[in-house]
Amino acid sequence: MTEHGVTHEPGPGDLLFPAINFVLFAAVAWRLLRGPVREYFRARTERIRDALSAGARARAEAAALRAEIARERNALPAIQERLKADMRDAAARERAAILEQARQVSARLRDDARLLAEQESAMAAREVRAEVASEAIRRAAELIGGALTPDDHERFVQDFVERAGVAA
Repeated sequence: MTEHGVTHEPGPGDLLFPAINFVLFAAVAWRLLRGPVREYFRARTERIRDALSAGARARAEAAALRAEIARERNALPAIQERLKADMRDAAARERAAILEQARQVSARLRDDARLLAEQESAMAAREVRAEVASEAIRRAAELIGGALTPDDHERFVQDFVERAGVAA
């Protein structure tokens, strides 16, 4: 090859000096960068290992969560039936309590009504007796007044005065 008119034949020195230069560069780089490069790859390996274990834990937690959700989803009909049964039982107990309370109120009202009716009946009987007695006295007075003679009247007054004098 000729460059600018000069011909140069490659020799062993053209290849040897760059090779020695590269070996020296590699040796210096190996000596100076060996610790930091080793630390970088160790830290990188640790980060990858941690990320993989975190991923495995997350995958296991997700699988457990999916299994739990599936169990709960499968248990929903039974839970619904149990809740319905519980609500029916509670409603039946409440109904029974309300009916018992209504029976008690009804019995109390019936007893109060019976007592009031008895009192009203007794009062009406007293009024009827008083009215009958009053009417009997009035009729007796009329009969006696019509059948009583002045002599009978005088004799009754005498008997009354004698008895009143003895009693006093």
